[in-house]
Amino acid sequence: MIKITLRIGLAALVLIGSLNSAALAQGLFDPVISVNRAAITAYELEQRERFLEILQRSSGMAQRARDSLIEDRLKMAAADRASIKLSAAQVSKAMEDFAGNANLNLDQLLANLAQSGVDAQTYRDFIKVGVTWYELVRDRFAARSAPSEAEIDRALASAGAHGGVKVLLTEIVLPAGSTEELNRARQTAERLGRITSTTDFSEQARRLSVAQSRVNGGRLEWANLSDLSDGLRPIISGLRPGQITKPLEVTNAIVLFQLRDVAETTEQSPEVSAVEYGRLRGSAEAVQAAVHMADTCDDFYRAVKADPSLTFTIHSESPDRISQALSLRLMGLDENEAYAMPTAEGEQAEVVMLCARVYAALEDVSRGQISDNLRSARISSLADGFLAELRASADIVYH
Repeated sequence: MIKITLRIGLAALVLIGSLNSAALAQGLFDPVISVNRAAITAYELEQRERFLEILQRSSGMAQRARDSLIEDRLKMAAADRASIKLSAAQVSKAMEDFAGNANLNLDQLLANLAQSGVDAQTYRDFIKVGVTWYELVRDRFAARSAPSEAEIDRALASAGAHGGVKVLLTEIVLPAGSTEELNRARQTAERLGRITSTTDFSEQARRLSVAQSRVNGGRLEWANLSDLSDGLRPIISGLRPGQITKPLEVTNAIVLFQLRDVAETTEQSPEVSAVEYGRLRGSAEAVQAAVHMADTCDDFYRAVKADPSLTFTIHSESPDRISQALSLRLMGLDENEAYAMPTAEGEQAEVVMLCARVYAALEDVSRGQISDNLRSARISSLADGFLAELRASADIVYH
């Protein structure tokens, strides 16, 4: 009797365990978002969030995971309509190339991802969408993206081959520290992008921008084009006076620039090889007090010594290693000038100060390289606009 009861009890436990596993699996693979009736499951969301946290070396990627998977569905649907499909060999090659960028072979990268709970299919899907989208936008926009000879000349000048180029920009920085703010900022940025008047854009900067430049209507001083980051330089180079960049999403903010004027100089402008900057963090009151006391980066060390609640670090990095959020802020600063970074509610206040720019020796840049860079930047901008149109017309349902 005892043996029979024990067997029944064990069978019940096995059955209960199976039911729980089935219920768990059902919950994981239930659709949580539908994009034009294409489902995104809870498992995909969880996997993408883990994967992005590894790529970005940061936590709190839930919203970005949702956005990126929604965009993936839109991109793949657009590629299907254009009859663009990758072969298995193309996907495998792209996976290997991506791993090589991290100085790993594919097996090593997959093993590292597995240790963090990310399966190989998640990585494959991420790479497949990226390469497919690249093929689509290249085919769609290549003919419209060829730069003019004048644009190439101007970009060559900015690289120091034929003198220098200075640009006069107006900026608008929209707060995006929460999901609600981000959605609102995207809608506002889309509206601002349609402005054609420099006066109207400046007035909107005065009303909406959270940058310190808002007191001047967002109007920045003349800046050397060569001082901009590698990612931003071709974007600005491709603008004509009065035109506005695509919305640039950075940490806790969305930024737009309008080109007011451009001027060529006979002086060569060497590229920046390194940027030295300091980051001060702490409570809003302590940071503000330290900024009032500091005239140089070194002064912040004394502020930290006087108030141990503050933290201050100095960094020296090549422009291409600096995040877009920081690069956008540093480009408009003079040496020993500070800027208050946008922060989300509950985060510590942060101020960035430019300590110095280190310039490289001048080198010749070929017209072909410049043309390729400008074409890539223009395709990227057109692709972002195309994706925004796809998202605006999509039927997105959250379950």
